[in-house]
Amino acid sequence: MRGHVGELAGVASAVPGVARLTAVLGSRPVKMQDHDDPPGRHIEVQLAVAPGHHPLEVARAIRAAVADAATTDAPGPITVAVLIAETAA
Repeated sequence: MRGHVGELAGVASAVPGVARLTAVLGSRPVKMQDHDDPPGRHIEVQLAVAPGHHPLEVARAIRAAVADAATTDAPGPITVAVLIAETAA
């Protein structure tokens, strides 16, 4: 992945408890859309949770890290959706 989406993928991958990014619901594990009306940015991250980590805690940590990293040049408020596609065994 390249550009800003690639940077966000790196941020998400670095969160403790992320086994790997996945692409269950499409071709990319991280998607970003900017909206004009109302202005804002939506990011979706798909991942697998590593063994021994609580999925909800991992999802919250990813939302915070990705939202923080995505504030640069965002057209408005940022929302982050996390899809836990699997838990790694």
